Amino acid sequence: MIKKLFTVLYNGVRFIGCRCYKRILSVSASTKMEVSKSARVKIGKGFRTRKGVEINVRSGAVLNIGKNVFMNSGCIITAREQVEIGSNTIFGPNVMIFDNDHAIKDGVVCHNEFETKPVTIGENVWIGAGAIILKGATIGNNAIIAAGSVVKGHVENGTIFVQKRESTMIPVIKEEA
Repeated sequence: MIKKLFTVLYNGVRFIGCRCYKRILSVSASTKMEVSKSARVKIGKGFRTRKGVEINVRSGAVLNIGKNVFMNSGCIITAREQVEIGSNTIFGPNVMIFDNDHAIKDGVVCHNEFETKPVTIGENVWIGAGAIILKGATIGNNAIIAAGSVVKGHVENGTIFVQKRESTMIPVIKEEA
């Protein structure tokens, strides 16, 4: 009871001035939410997190989280354009969502330049531990993403997405003979 009261009071101070706070059910004290002034955030009722969750919504970006969404420990969301998460979605520990990649020009990673595409996650989705959701991913309603999977592209409604990993070495720099 005391722990729950502390969480409510602590979050009340932390999210003061944030219109979305009234809808938050239980956010761990270690959850970090960084929202730029020109960003837009909408969080549905019953949003819950465990420890170490990090949410970054950059300038001009949009983050919409539906009702009754749960994020387990260590999850990260970085939105530079748009991330949509449907109601009743559950995240296992250490799930990462990025709607952006660093830009690469002439084989060189550009510092502070990004390529973005929206990420959309449907309703009633379960995303397993350690999954990574990349820019442009669309996950349909009632889908399951297996632990450790990397999602880029489209996952159909009601499917189970399992990514089998094989060790592949791709040379970046070709050695001269």
